[in-house]
Amino acid sequence: MAIEVILPKLGMNMESAIILSWRKNEGDVVAVGDVLAEVETDKAVIELEAEAAGVLRRLFAAEGDSIAVNATVAVIGSADEDVTEYVERSKQAAGVDASHVDRTYQAWTAPSQGHSSSGDENGHRVPYALTPTPTKLSPVGSNGKLDPEAIRARLARRGVLAGVDSEAAELPRTRLVIYGSGLGAKQLLEVTRQLDHIEVVGLIDDDPDLLGVTLGGVQVLGGFNALAELVSRHEIDGVALSFHSEVRKTVHQRIKDELDIQILPLIDPRANIGMDVTIEDGALIEAGVVIGPGTVVGEGTIVDVGVVVAHDCFLGPFSHLSPGCALSGVVYLKENVLVGVGASLNSTITIGGGVIITPGSAVVNDVADDVVVNGVPAKIIGTSRRNG
Repeated sequence: MAIEVILPKLGMNMESAIILSWRKNEGDVVAVGDVLAEVETDKAVIELEAEAAGVLRRLFAAEGDSIAVNATVAVIGSADEDVTEYVERSKQAAGVDASHVDRTYQAWTAPSQGHSSSGDENGHRVPYALTPTPTKLSPVGSNGKLDPEAIRARLARRGVLAGVDSEAAELPRTRLVIYGSGLGAKQLLEVTRQLDHIEVVGLIDDDPDLLGVTLGGVQVLGGFNALAELVSRHEIDGVALSFHSEVRKTVHQRIKDELDIQILPLIDPRANIGMDVTIEDGALIEAGVVIGPGTVVGEGTIVDVGVVVAHDCFLGPFSHLSPGCALSGVVYLKENVLVGVGASLNSTITIGGGVIITPGSAVVNDVADDVVVNGVPAKIIGTSRRNG
């Protein structure tokens, strides 16, 4: 039976990739693991490998073609097998169908009655404490790996702990704006509506066509200049970023450089945060997350729904842990690391800066900077461009 070679979706925002070169031609005999093609996405250059042995019967894309994720790019089968049925199937899958995204966005931008805080008034919340802007993290020993003792020493100096009981600490009302009014804003509003001390006063978006648009009951007030005016008039206490890509780091740095306002961390109270956990400015912790004791969540890092992080980990600045991934103890992510959906990372390993770990992969060894790793166990399949 013929096996289709599918272009995998390596990241949440990936919709297509370009075939840079074919390493195998039609009629070539291939073995499992042979490199079939070199493929370029907006974030990486990867090698597409054969997952079955046989003859490469058909190629459905030429070098330079842009192919949608999950499309069939080739077929592997026996030498005499009829593969004509796959031709039409390949054509049908060649386009990117984003209609579900459009429908979601339309529903999200529809008029709303606003959002209100939910939860049992007799229940316990775990809000974050507003803290001074931290210095750059460097809990790394001379061997370049995570040093748990350095983390604990830093925690002791700063005295910053998560897990404050809302009954034991009355938090002042915090006036917040969310930067970015795309679908990411919906996630932040879902978090903030769980926090009684947060008042979202507006959205900031640099697209002038969105001025005045209402998303989830909150209005777009303008772009960066509008944010600057709010800061100068002392009408807000902080800003949170909804971006999920390299834009997040760029906007974060511009706000730090030009405005006197804190980029707030947001922690969904439905997350389980262990003792002695540090959460830096601009971090986002979503519902269902478990973060073990002694862990540091770096500046601007996103820990998505259902992520499990064991003890004494370091999640470097502007990393993104996608839904359902799991990190064992003493894992060190340098910076700007993307951990794909459902991926797992073994204990006491170091993941280099800019690394992309594809969905479902199992990483058991250290990973160098600026590469893409895939598989069980994971191995390098390409070059990452997350760091430019």
